[in-house]
Amino acid sequence: MAVEELFKTAPREVVDYFDRRPSKPSFRWDEVAPREHALQFTVARTAGFDVLDDIRKAARAGVVDRVPFEQFRDELVPILKAKGWWGRKEVADPRTGEIAKVQLGSLRRLDLIYDANIRSAQAAGDWERIQRVKDVLPFLEYLTSTSERKRPLHLSWVGTTLLSSDSWWSTHYPPNGWRCKCRVRSRAAPREGAATVRPPFNARPWTNGATGETRLVPAGIDPGWDHNPGRAREQMASTRLVERLDAMGSEARRQAVKQMRADPVFTYVTENGAGFDYQKRLAPEQAAAGRLRWPAAVINPQLAGQLGTTSRVATLSVADAAKIQAQHPEVSAGFWPRLQDILDEPDAVVPGSKLALWKRIDGIAWRVILKASETGEIFVNSVHRGRDRLLAALMKREEGK
Repeated sequence: MAVEELFKTAPREVVDYFDRRPSKPSFRWDEVAPREHALQFTVARTAGFDVLDDIRKAARAGVVDRVPFEQFRDELVPILKAKGWWGRKEVADPRTGEIAKVQLGSLRRLDLIYDANIRSAQAAGDWERIQRVKDVLPFLEYLTSTSERKRPLHLSWVGTTLLSSDSWWSTHYPPNGWRCKCRVRSRAAPREGAATVRPPFNARPWTNGATGETRLVPAGIDPGWDHNPGRAREQMASTRLVERLDAMGSEARRQAVKQMRADPVFTYVTENGAGFDYQKRLAPEQAAAGRLRWPAAVINPQLAGQLGTTSRVATLSVADAAKIQAQHPEVSAGFWPRLQDILDEPDAVVPGSKLALWKRIDGIAWRVILKASETGEIFVNSVHRGRDRLLAALMKREEGK
């Protein structure tokens, strides 16, 4: 096989990242949260127009088959013009009904769409390969951009060498803005004289024009780019894992989750917090790491129904594990195999926006808090010892029903 044949298509990791993002039409790019851009394929002002699938198909050819921008542009422009998605037009915002004159398709927008999708997919694929070699190449070094015009703050990060698990890479893993061409390199150890201290975060407030929400964005990074698409892909992987478990029969699901609780990943989450700094949990650079989750137990249909979900898998996020470690040190590694016992046969259940499950084990009263997300995912939100007298009262109430 000729060398050029090897590079006609993108690596598997890049293809997987692009293909696993569902499409979501939107009116404004900031309607979709930054991390959701990494989880979904969306193009602003496509809501109400039948063009998103056309743009996605063309973008996929650019990402997967390495079709050059000129071909991407020449094939897509006639389709978009034929469907009326071109130039400046008065369009109604589907959320508010307000009429506004907005830019639909243009050569500049197509260039941005092409560039953003190629770089994000490549970054996500590179991140997966970084994780595969981190045992021998645990460090990442920030490299200079190949752009002619380099951003001063991006230049100031060049040479920064940190462990790939460092939370700084949750926000500063490139690309860090529109058309950013910064890169990273895996290293066994920092170069002599390399900067091994995390650069100042220097967050600035940014208000989302679509939602009105104000949040902190690192200085030097464009709003919407302050996330790591590779870590977002890890989040997608955990979601797919739960979906596969939910599709299993009840006994097969139970055995699979039991094996996952014995996995070193679960131990890493429950004993070390997977490197998550609970004291800095509100910092934007911690957010992506905190959302990663791992199956912890199965849940019966009755409890799932009380939570308003159909999922049968309760998961433990990195952030919740770190919170439990920080606030309830009595929850040792030996507790987690007993979590399933509590969910299977609780002595008392207290319903509410969250579900409190109580059970006495070896003379100790335990309280487990479960919550469900808006999308139906179940989380072990908290675990701690409870008061014996309260459990006794709850059990007495249960008996009286």
